[in-house]
Amino acid sequence: MAFLTRRSKRREPQYSDDLRLANYPPPYPDGWYRLLSSRSLRRGQVRYLECLGRALVVWRSEDADDVFVMSAFCPHLGGNLADGRVCKDRIECPFHAWQFTGDGRAASAPYSDTVPTGVATDSFPVQEVHGQIFMYHRGGGARQQSGEEVPYPVPRIPEVDDGTFVFRGHYDAGRARMHIIEPLENAGDSAHFGYLHNRLTVPWTKIPIPGAALEYTTRLDFDAARESYSMPLLVETVFNLFGRRMEPIRTKTRVTFTGVGSIMNLRIELPKVGVVEIVQTYLPIAPLDQQVAFHWFAERSVPRLLVWYAVGGWISQWRHDVRIWEGKGFAAPPTLCRDDGPMMRLRRWYRQFFPELAGSGRSSAARSGC
Repeated sequence: MAFLTRRSKRREPQYSDDLRLANYPPPYPDGWYRLLSSRSLRRGQVRYLECLGRALVVWRSEDADDVFVMSAFCPHLGGNLADGRVCKDRIECPFHAWQFTGDGRAASAPYSDTVPTGVATDSFPVQEVHGQIFMYHRGGGARQQSGEEVPYPVPRIPEVDDGTFVFRGHYDAGRARMHIIEPLENAGDSAHFGYLHNRLTVPWTKIPIPGAALEYTTRLDFDAARESYSMPLLVETVFNLFGRRMEPIRTKTRVTFTGVGSIMNLRIELPKVGVVEIVQTYLPIAPLDQQVAFHWFAERSVPRLLVWYAVGGWISQWRHDVRIWEGKGFAAPPTLCRDDGPMMRLRRWYRQFFPELAGSGRSSAARSGC
């Protein structure tokens, strides 16, 4: 007698966050982080977010387009401001109706003639760029105020500002179980390109195209990154079809990591066609949990189908990386061979974004690999 059995799905291994985190740098470095799309926050609307080790309230004023980000818990007695309401350019606590201005300062208490001086909650610098809302976060648990000086702005795309590029799409990639440093670490690992990314796949999938391969030349531009808060990676890609190099369709991509890579700008030059630029963002929800989003723009002359193909090709290769990132740890220090790429030089550069590592001494830096 024959029995039909259902083939069980391959069970993914369960990795321990505690064991994976053992050697990583701190999880919430200094930098700009995308919180929301601009269109998701209307005038007078309030949103609650948990990210970067903080509970945040994000709100837009009623009488203007100003956006504010503050600690969600009222400094009075802990009410959650995200459960309150916007009153013109203030937010009102639902617990005792105290009102706060966008810089986190207490402005009024309805049952008292005075408000204790100096009462304030953390507030954060905010910028809206190309339809996205960003906040600046300082690592190490530092107190923050929205009016504080920040070391660099959110990068803008000049061609979007002048209308040369137009918005072509967005993709919410959901969550990835990885540390935020992984994409930037990947840029210094030149050896992995030829192994992990050597197959051309159907865009937006992991399905390989028979006979199609990719060859890469990569270089981190440390000269451009000197005295800077961004690191460019220059990538040239040549298509190989059944062993034949297709030189006429060589593509050039400039990947610019802002900070540790919480914002990545990928500028793809398509031969004889035009330019596509992808903005990829990472927001740490937890030390090994990133919210990932993509938004892209292109010259008007670039056909929509080709934009779809270019963006889908990048995301397909990114998914190969995620498969590795979601199970790996952090080698500190790493064991390298001559052709692995400038990993240690890169780690010394990005150390500037981790205030917890500042002044930790040479021996500590050696142990951490940073």
